[in-house]
Amino acid sequence: MRHALQARHAPAAPSAPRAAGHRDAHVAAVTSDVTADVTPPVMAGATAELWPTAAADNGFERLGFEIGWDHAHHRLTPPADHLHGQHPVRQGWDAGRAAFGTRTLRPTRAVQRWLALRLQAWAAGIPFEGLMVTPHYLAQIEVLQCPVTREVLTQGQGLPTDAMVMRLRADEAYAAGHLVVVSRRVAQARGQAGAAEVAGLVARLHQQAQPAALPGGLSLAQWERLSGLLSLAERAPYERLATRPLRVLPPNRVVLTNPSQALQVLLTQLLMGEGYAQRQKAVAVLLPHADARRAFNLFMSALLARRLAAGWALDTQRLRTALEDAWMQPVIQRRWEQLVLRLTRGECERIVQAAARQGLFGGASRWLGDDALAQGWVPAAREAA
Repeated sequence: MRHALQARHAPAAPSAPRAAGHRDAHVAAVTSDVTADVTPPVMAGATAELWPTAAADNGFERLGFEIGWDHAHHRLTPPADHLHGQHPVRQGWDAGRAAFGTRTLRPTRAVQRWLALRLQAWAAGIPFEGLMVTPHYLAQIEVLQCPVTREVLTQGQGLPTDAMVMRLRADEAYAAGHLVVVSRRVAQARGQAGAAEVAGLVARLHQQAQPAALPGGLSLAQWERLSGLLSLAERAPYERLATRPLRVLPPNRVVLTNPSQALQVLLTQLLMGEGYAQRQKAVAVLLPHADARRAFNLFMSALLARRLAAGWALDTQRLRTALEDAWMQPVIQRRWEQLVLRLTRGECERIVQAAARQGLFGGASRWLGDDALAQGWVPAAREAA
């Protein structure tokens, strides 16, 4: 059985209220507080009664109606493009305003992003997995800084730095596990390109001594980080991803399915907290043979040297940046290759799984099974067909 690693850390942005009864992405159970973000379950029945013709052949219109209804429930007005005539969103909005009156819920930023994302997905005909992708989930993945450009994100100002939710896999539904927040600049530069296409672009840019112009307004380092970010959700043979440097640590709630990348994250995160020496020794014990342990110690020594050079008085974000940049160093990449090529896919899997059981990730990640990953991961093209 394959497994996966989920990055888990506190969001840098201010937290939004949690949705009642919400079961967080790929996690067995999460208790949460009841807040004004919650739409009572009875509302689903109410929309069904108000949209009595909801059948398989008009599911698209029914979804638009529900989006309009939820806008009204939070006293928000849908965009003008969706308010004309018999538009399903307009019908749902009118019905919701009549049903709720002034008994509406507080439209937090996470709720506004949730509604905008649902509307965007609906208009584009892309499935949206609504069980786990909730306002609470979107608040968890929110960040203050774009992981690719490292610029401070703005909110809804029409700027290239505005925060946007991006799917790591453009051929998948909007679903928990592969959604990240980046700047509008990055989302537009990437377009619908997949991980392999962006990796190919980076390879071509490296072959040019002095690229005449970099596409999308991104620097070479930024394209490398975007490539690394997309690779976290790439479905590729183990051997293709095993020796690739970890250019970006996984944002919150991103699910990793390649065990070599999971091991990279584990070893990098060992240096992000107290007591790293003890955790390093505990990981060394998990290595399958002496040859791998020697390669492991050489790799960790090189990575620790970069960590020490950055200094100890760093906040969490600056430390993440320093460790990501360490992977640019040829010595780090070379020693990582020497380590990972001594391990099979199964051995990487067993190391990370055992490390997670022992708490060696420090609560930053959780090891998951395939059954959890099956929820919500629906290829968009197949679902829309």
